[in-house]
Amino acid sequence: MIVITGPGRSGTSFLAALYRELGFDPGGRWHPSAMAGFEADDMRRMNLLLAEELGVSIRRRRGGRALQALDATVASVGARLPGRFRPPLARAVDVVRYGRLTPDLMRWEQLPVVTDRHGEELRAMAKERPVAKDPRFCFTLRVWLASGAPVENVVLTIRPLDAMADSRVRVGMYPTRAKDWGKHNYCYGLGLLLTATAEHRVPVTTLRFPDFLERPDELHRVLPLPEPRSLEQFERAFAATYDPALVHDKR
Repeated sequence: MIVITGPGRSGTSFLAALYRELGFDPGGRWHPSAMAGFEADDMRRMNLLLAEELGVSIRRRRGGRALQALDATVASVGARLPGRFRPPLARAVDVVRYGRLTPDLMRWEQLPVVTDRHGEELRAMAKERPVAKDPRFCFTLRVWLASGAPVENVVLTIRPLDAMADSRVRVGMYPTRAKDWGKHNYCYGLGLLLTATAEHRVPVTTLRFPDFLERPDELHRVLPLPEPRSLEQFERAFAATYDPALVHDKR
């Protein structure tokens, strides 16, 4: 399996769509409201589960038990409130959530437990799909590799931290208040990913977004593929996939 990942809002969806056009379907579908997609449901669910069991954050700060208890209380109360009261309540909780900007750290003692619990399923999932795309792999790939899942290559996309944070705010993935926390979390996820791939000797192809959109011939040269494709085939797939209107920030 080839893994496509990155902190998110960094071109992973474009690459997943390109692989799909080349005949290597990563699964999932396009979500116009988020301008992202092609994440297989089983991969997404598994990575969310692994992240929860490892204690790391994916989309928002998980926090300690006090914040988790507050979340549960708000969810219970909010369900009984008129709709107009829910956004102010959510904003009030975010004041508490992002009062601390540190990422939620890996519970290292849980790594062998989680690997043993899910290893057989991870190995089976990795054998079924030639390509898998999910930004969550930044935080969970260590478990996949520790389980012996056959990951042959990692394609890592990256762009400036502010651009990734601004993009998430723009599509409503999290509030403006979370931008600095998000940048810390991106860096932590990248560190987890790169140390895992180095320790397990998995090759990493690093691409900077949106620069790699400017030279499809160069992308063809460096992008790992499950099976060879000619430059002509690659350029046709690239042209069918690339939509300049979806690139909002060219930093």
